Amino acid sequence: MKDIPAEVLSYIISLLRELYFGEVVLIAQNGVLIQVEHTEKVRVHPWQGRPRPKPWTKDTEKNLRQAITRELQGLYYGRLSIVVKQGTVTHFDRLEKQQFMDGDGI
Repeated sequence: MKDIPAEVLSYIISLLRELYFGEVVLIAQNGVLIQVEHTEKVRVHPWQGRPRPKPWTKDTEKNLRQAITRELQGLYYGRLSIVVKQGTVTHFDRLEKQQFMDGDGI
C-alpha cells in the first residue's frame, strides 16, 4: 500500500471524529487507497436528539492515524472498515481479497 496522502488521512480522521455510531470504510485496489465511504447510524428509539462524540486528545488522534496506516499496509485489494460506537473507535474489520490474474480462477 502506498502512503496515504496527508490531506486524505486528515479527511478520514475528521469523519471518524464526527461519528457517534457508524463506520468509515477504506477501499484499496492495486495497493492504492481509491475510495472512502462512511455510514452514520442514528438511534431513533428513544429519540433524544443526535448525540455528539466527546473531543479526542492529541494522543488519541496520533494513535488512530498510526493504526490506520499500519492496518492498510500490505492491503493490495480489499477494504478496511473502522467501526465507531458511542463516539469511540472500537475495532477494525479488514477484508483482503485475492485476485487471480490469469483469468482461469483457481
